[in-house]
Amino acid sequence: MNWRLKSLQFKLLSALPGGEALYNFIQDHVTRSTHATPLRVANKIEVGLVFWQWLLANRRTEQLVSGRLLDYGAGWHPTIPILWHAFGNERQTLVDIKSHLTARAVRDTLRIFRDLASQPDWPGRPWLRRLPEVPSDENSSREALLAPLGIEYRAPYGRLLSERAGAYDLVLCTQVLQHVPPPALPALLQEVHTCLRPGGLFHATIHFVGHFGDPFARGGHYEHLVPSPEHWQRRFNSRLMSFNRLKGPDYRAALERAGFELLEFKITAPTAADLAELRRTPVHPSFQRYSEEDLAALGVFWVARKP
Repeated sequence: MNWRLKSLQFKLLSALPGGEALYNFIQDHVTRSTHATPLRVANKIEVGLVFWQWLLANRRTEQLVSGRLLDYGAGWHPTIPILWHAFGNERQTLVDIKSHLTARAVRDTLRIFRDLASQPDWPGRPWLRRLPEVPSDENSSREALLAPLGIEYRAPYGRLLSERAGAYDLVLCTQVLQHVPPPALPALLQEVHTCLRPGGLFHATIHFVGHFGDPFARGGHYEHLVPSPEHWQRRFNSRLMSFNRLKGPDYRAALERAGFELLEFKITAPTAADLAELRRTPVHPSFQRYSEEDLAALGVFWVARKP
């Protein structure tokens, strides 16, 4: 679906009484976009392994294996936390603004993960210490499924992180921060900074494009740069689908203001075709403070350290 039409539908659902409940029902029972599938689990594992390779290269794997981890914005299926458990971790907290994780999703993810990780050519096999068990009781609760993995789930998490100052060795946030409104970002980063112990790491990945393309036409990834800030907020952003349109320099500056030291800040550079598409796009003047490369960048991978 074209993202403009999709945005309009989300706007309408946001305005309707019970619209959010209807949206959740559609996701769960019609599009099934919240269900764990082999492809979705494999993609998430790949994201986790990219960070694992960074830890290997920087001799920091023990910080993940033996540390206390926090997954910020855990989502609908806990693939990456299960990956860390399989690599040896036994202390994880998963938090979210709203409760999305169900017992069915945990069980399905466990089964799919076991199937993938049991294959001889699975790329994570050299570091696999154990395969998570799937309880035989089909009626096990979410908590009963997560507890043997050393995982707790808190959603909504409220003041949990401020109450656990200095408690975590590593905070991970995968494809979440592009949905955070700019005014809320400083407080969120400060919350992460507070809950980390000194020397703790904060890792995040963000897609800048990929949400906005037209499936019936090539390109369209930079059309989100056309509306003014007011037009974007009025016509496209909503409670159910929000994108902040922030770019690499914004996140770098916000991390530094929050007190983080950047160990890695890797921008996924645009291709020549991406730059050509951007040049054909009538970008709004409010984005003129960015370089062409910043506007066309595809995403960012960072690892920040609390001094």
